Amino acid sequence: MWGNERVRVYLANHRDLYKYVHDQTVRMMNQGMGPTEIAEDLTMPPGLENDWSVRGYYGSISQDSKAVYQRYVGWYDGNPATLNRLPRVEEARKYLEYMGGPAAVIARARDDFKAGHYRWVAEVMDQLVFADPSNQEARSLAGDAFEQLAYLSESAPWRNAYLLRAQELRRGARGRAPSVPGIDAAMLHAIPIALVFDYLGTRINGPRAGTANIVINWRFTDTHESLTSTLEHGALTAVTGKDAANADATVNMTRAVFERIAMGQRPVTDAIQRGDATVTGNATRVTQLFGLFDGFDAAFPIVEPLK
Repeated sequence: MWGNERVRVYLANHRDLYKYVHDQTVRMMNQGMGPTEIAEDLTMPPGLENDWSVRGYYGSISQDSKAVYQRYVGWYDGNPATLNRLPRVEEARKYLEYMGGPAAVIARARDDFKAGHYRWVAEVMDQLVFADPSNQEARSLAGDAFEQLAYLSESAPWRNAYLLRAQELRRGARGRAPSVPGIDAAMLHAIPIALVFDYLGTRINGPRAGTANIVINWRFTDTHESLTSTLEHGALTAVTGKDAANADATVNMTRAVFERIAMGQRPVTDAIQRGDATVTGNATRVTQLFGLFDGFDAAFPIVEPLK
């Protein structure tokens, strides 16, 4: 067991580490350095280099410094060349065109791989895979580079990221079934109803919603909560604790039934037809609202363009 003094030193070292990363990142920001330059130059605080308890087994100095940078400055590094870059696929194709085409790029990348320049090989092959996801030679070389980077990573999440994406390059993206709602049932049940509607707002397909204006009063008979949701200009907002006099419909149901509908486990039309949800007013507006929710495919690709 650790004694009090050892615990005190442990906590003090972590305090100093976090303060050091924050302050040194801000110092270098004010010297005009960008996030990648800061991440490359920032090292462990003096005297803590060999302290196992503050090593980057989970996070890393590199990613933490970028988080500090983004907190104060945002994603924009001040260089207008990055202000409005081309979309990934278009950018990648232009890079390949300027670099002499896929064959020339792969040949040079193989030499860099042999020389141990794995970070650069991964970056260049990323461009090639986005330009042409069907190029198996590029996918294989990118996977090899990611594997080597994984072997060199002290951080477990970095290692996992490299290995997972190497697998994706070789076997394709894999995950849960498509059209999952982006949240599990236990989490949905645990959060307040107002936050449930905040979550549902992230699933509204705004362009498909168009100019639709839908106002619904919701009354949950088991939790005795009430809420009014408004869809307008493609955005879903909600106010708890009161009804809207101009609502298109008022819906009474248990929260349990509502959660199953929100999870995509049951159509809202089925709940209405079976009497588990009663609607006063225009029931079509209720079904219309649920028809505007997108599902999410948890197996979307990371290292190649979306299909």
